[in-house]
Amino acid sequence: MEGRTRRRDEILRSAEGLFARDGYRVTSMREVAAASGILAGSLYHHFPSKEAIAVELVEEYHAALVRVVRESPATGTDPVAALRAFARDIAEVSRRHQAAVKISVYDAPVTASPSLKTAVRSLPASLDRHWRTLISAAVAAGAIDRRVDTRVLRHVLRCVTLQTGVMVWERGEPAGGAAAVADCTTSIIFDGLAAGTLPRSDSEGKSAAIRVVDEARARWAEETTGERHTRPGQILDTARELFAQRGFEATTVRDIADACGVQAGNLYRYFPSKDAMVADILSRFSDRLSQAYQDVIGAGSSATETLEALCWLLNQAARHFRHEIEILKGPTRMLSLGLGDHYREGAQARYAMLVGLIESGTASGELSDLADPALVASCVREIMWSPMKPLALISPTRVKEFCRAAVLEGAATERPRQ
Repeated sequence: MEGRTRRRDEILRSAEGLFARDGYRVTSMREVAAASGILAGSLYHHFPSKEAIAVELVEEYHAALVRVVRESPATGTDPVAALRAFARDIAEVSRRHQAAVKISVYDAPVTASPSLKTAVRSLPASLDRHWRTLISAAVAAGAIDRRVDTRVLRHVLRCVTLQTGVMVWERGEPAGGAAAVADCTTSIIFDGLAAGTLPRSDSEGKSAAIRVVDEARARWAEETTGERHTRPGQILDTARELFAQRGFEATTVRDIADACGVQAGNLYRYFPSKDAMVADILSRFSDRLSQAYQDVIGAGSSATETLEALCWLLNQAARHFRHEIEILKGPTRMLSLGLGDHYREGAQARYAMLVGLIESGTASGELSDLADPALVASCVREIMWSPMKPLALISPTRVKEFCRAAVLEGAATERPRQ
């Protein structure tokens, strides 16, 4: 029994490494067996399926979260320091369980079977309760500005710390590891990025950069309406929705044709394959977002106003392009085929623009020097994308106010000296 248990754990660790590196969906049981040093048939003596392995990894991840909650004090003399410490602990769990985090973020939402989805959704309730307790204690002590929406604050802290493993996987682990990511995130939220008071540029409280975002949002809506009046546009609109709901890999051309009410052969008059459809969808999304980035940065506003506008831009883009964002949760096959190359290149260019803005703002003294600009840019994007997940629960206005009250001005009532 001891040998069987040891072998089982070796299989789990081998699968965990493969899932974290290559992705759950593209990893086969044969590859897991090879990495474990056993025959594929022998693997089934320990696990009935690949999904059973994934479920156990997710359950291990959740158990680790529960242990952190149990070991974390609910109160302390410095409530904001307690929040920072808890964020660091959760981020470290996320880093150690990258495979489970990636399964939860990318695989379970669109393609997993009910048992794996159930495991992913069984996130410990004690985690959210502890965030609530820590934040309530900070508010009661007067350590958090009362203008800050604590519901958004709790949601953002929970989401960003849980996905630290994904951030480390996408960007590479920074010096200082997961703790550095958590410290940068909490520094942005509690200390704020703006070095001084945020200006208001007109009677409506909108800077030139904010007005550019509003114009981009109106343009996106107009372009989308126009595209839906064309046959190719109607096909892409249907494909976009199906890819988001079912996942790119699980959707067939026949599915798209049936949903459009046409023969599958007719679709090929407009698109040679579903690969071409998803490439077109992601390319349009990327190009529109990149153009908006350039317009915002070129509006001539200050660094703080521009950063506020980019946060507002991410808010609006996530709402208008919600299907595209769902599609990007499961990019394994698309990336392997090169279908997301144009989007990925655009994302890298947008990230470079954000890093450049933070670098110039820090050099001019408009933005606080909280951490390496590349790390700050990654954390800002993750902070502002996270409120988009429960769209029905968090309104655009609340997210915009959170950006100003926390990300820019700082949620803590006492900020450290620069």
